[in-house]
Amino acid sequence: MRFRTFRRVGPRPLRPWLIPPRLGRQLLPILREVDLVHFHDLDILPWMALVSLARPVVYDVHENYPDEMLVREWIPRALRKPLYYAVGSTETALARVVRNCVLVAPSQDRRFASRGLRTIRVYNYATRHLLREVKDDYRSRPDVVVFIGAHHDNNGSMILLDIANRTRARGLELKFLMTDRFASDAFRQRFLETIKLHDLADRVVIRPAVAAHEIMSLLNEATIAISPNLRVASQEKGIHTKLFEYMAAALPIIATDLPGQMEVIGGAEAGMLARPENPETFVDALSVLRADRERAHRLGLNGQRAFLEKYCWESQIPGLIRFYRAILASGTSTGSGLEVIDGN
Repeated sequence: MRFRTFRRVGPRPLRPWLIPPRLGRQLLPILREVDLVHFHDLDILPWMALVSLARPVVYDVHENYPDEMLVREWIPRALRKPLYYAVGSTETALARVVRNCVLVAPSQDRRFASRGLRTIRVYNYATRHLLREVKDDYRSRPDVVVFIGAHHDNNGSMILLDIANRTRARGLELKFLMTDRFASDAFRQRFLETIKLHDLADRVVIRPAVAAHEIMSLLNEATIAISPNLRVASQEKGIHTKLFEYMAAALPIIATDLPGQMEVIGGAEAGMLARPENPETFVDALSVLRADRERAHRLGLNGQRAFLEKYCWESQIPGLIRFYRAILASGTSTGSGLEVIDGN
């Protein structure tokens, strides 16, 4: 396996214009050598539809992109609804050209139900390799609540600060640990100003963002994990990877009662559910778990057990390989190996 990289594009609005030529310079010279191209960036879907005329292509539908158009902060509000319809119709049409799609959540099934379209559902679970780094010192850790998601309104970032403020009002001695992953500089500034406004600097700890394979270094400091997503379509339809990272770390989880989170956490008895419309329900759950470390530990171990049995990425690999084989068996392939091209 060989890896070929191209320079990352920072500003989001520039990605549709800068990513295709950077990717093309890497992919086109080796196109005759590869058996199959797998990608998951909506920005290059039109170009990959063209590539699919020469080689088998798999479109990894990584998110519910039309719904994301309604909530992305960098999109002017007047354009969000038109983009919702434009992205939905264009994505569906081009997916039919590509013909092979990997879906990541049941909510995508209807949108990609079409004759002649080959699909498989592969969940964005975390890898078992994370377990190698889990520390066995849960009972002796100080009380720390961890959030490892990206920061934006719909992920519940502002609610998280409200929860931190309310725990102080309740007299709960808790630290809130999170990473410096913000949707925009404007949101980061708003977040920091809110911390200052409510004098939360002694309670909210922001660490530099870490790579996915290093995430356990943060989770090992925590005793409770939190996922306070808002009740909006883009959040309700997704299944959030951070839940499975929390489970791998054997942390009890307090999460919004969205359908996907209810299924994962409730089914595994891995934590407690709360309502984003009422932040006090998160504080109630935090109070319960902080007061009973043994119960919290049992919930965390339940989650880790479910992760190993059902929710690890390795459980998805056999199905994906069968999917690749079915694609290659259905057409002519003259490639000689696997190339991985990545924007670093």
